[in-house]
Amino acid sequence: MEIFNSQGKNITKSGVLVLNKAIGSVIFSSSLDVEALTTEQIKIEVEKLTGNEEITKGYMDLKDFIYLTTFKGDAITSDVNYKTTAQCEICEDGAIQLGEKDVIKIELIGLKTAETYVINGIEEPQTSVKTLSFENKSMSQDDKSKTFEVAHCDLAILDNADSIIEVAYTYEGGVVVKYTLHELRVLSRSIDPLAYVRQDGSVKCAFASKIQLPLFGVNSIEVRKAQGSIVNLIVRREA
Repeated sequence: MEIFNSQGKNITKSGVLVLNKAIGSVIFSSSLDVEALTTEQIKIEVEKLTGNEEITKGYMDLKDFIYLTTFKGDAITSDVNYKTTAQCEICEDGAIQLGEKDVIKIELIGLKTAETYVINGIEEPQTSVKTLSFENKSMSQDDKSKTFEVAHCDLAILDNADSIIEVAYTYEGGVVVKYTLHELRVLSRSIDPLAYVRQDGSVKCAFASKIQLPLFGVNSIEVRKAQGSIVNLIVRREA
């Protein structure tokens, strides 16, 4: 079902889109290439009588949201109408389970008035309580090293920043494995060699600004970097 379409509306935000139907994922489409999404942000939450569930923990970059929901099995695609189309999962094993008065709220801000943005919600034959959530973690300019707890997270995106010296994974059981940035890029591409099929038919195997990182069995990540730069790590947490 179509939830939002900005075509011809000359708007910079969607307003709050309220759904009382359960969905398991959203399809986001745009007249822009995914890497041209620079100001756009998305907010998704489930408003429940038993307590709200923040899927995006406030607003997050729409581009990052797409990167975190299309790794491995779900590539970003395109067609004659849209340069970017992405199916973005927000719940595992079905649609988000909603009570009688529960609703899903979606909001876009930072839209470019000359461009088109479309959101569709995908219904599922069954419901699930396994709602996903996304959280931004960061290192300040003064940080040289920082450890991020990522237990119960299955995926992350890391800034593809030359200031990063080394990334150490601590796995379940205490085993520590260290990687250079180049090694992480290669490992990410080897797991998902098809990231984006562009409208002109060209294929990209990775993105310039971010590295997509699987986190199965990883308890924590330590990032070492040079001072003077901010580095972001955004994680997807399983329910």
